[in-house]
Amino acid sequence: MATTFPHRYEVKLSWPGQGTAVLDAAARRPIEGGAPPEFGGRDSWWSPEHLLLSSLSLCLMTTFEALARKARLPVVGYACRAQAVLDRTETGLAFTALGLFVEVEVAPGDEERTTTLLASAKKHCLVANALALPVSLDVTVATPAHVGAR
Repeated sequence: MATTFPHRYEVKLSWPGQGTAVLDAAARRPIEGGAPPEFGGRDSWWSPEHLLLSSLSLCLMTTFEALARKARLPVVGYACRAQAVLDRTETGLAFTALGLFVEVEVAPGDEERTTTLLASAKKHCLVANALALPVSLDVTVATPAHVGAR
């Protein structure tokens, strides 16, 4: 169901001060997250790095899906592997490479059209285009009433 623009999205994160954080968004199932093992976290947690790659690959797929539907291109199968390289740079740790490796199964004769639609999907992928967008930060610091009270 299409809605008018602008669309707004919200994710809430709660963290008890140690261990796993919980990401929550409306009616969706919560996701446990934290640092990856390379930064002292656990293998079982969804890390920011893994969530970024998940967002990137899911955005490409949904954009391609919309374009394929509009172009009446039947897709038999779609798989994507997303990879990132995090390395030291002159300005600190940064992603130095992001890659999406897509395999699409279509009917014979639709290969060129599929490649063209995937290139267009990459060009219009909202997450990929947002990676250069500045992020604002609004901070509120509070202390519980019982802390420091004697």
